[in-house]
Amino acid sequence: MTWTQTHERFRLLNEAEAELRAGFSRRLPWSAEYADAFGTPERLTQALRHRWRIRFQAQLDPVLSQEEYEETFADLLADLAPLMGRIGTHEFREELADASA
Repeated sequence: MTWTQTHERFRLLNEAEAELRAGFSRRLPWSAEYADAFGTPERLTQALRHRWRIRFQAQLDPVLSQEEYEETFADLLADLAPLMGRIGTHEFREELADASA
């Protein structure tokens, strides 16, 4: 994958996340642009899930106190789980809990 393709994928991931956050659509955004970059809606969903999992793991620093960890976990879950729900992934809480272990 070239830098141009990588940059385009990140731009589209940002765009898709912004659309999901805005709540204009209760479904995964999809267009010819997304098809060119990701191939299928499932691959876009996987890329978003991967991005959110990494964000979740990066912010759950092992040096946090138990209280800080739980608060950060709750904040991240509140932020990310509704986005996953919009693209039809309801088991995201368990997925994130497993990813943070």
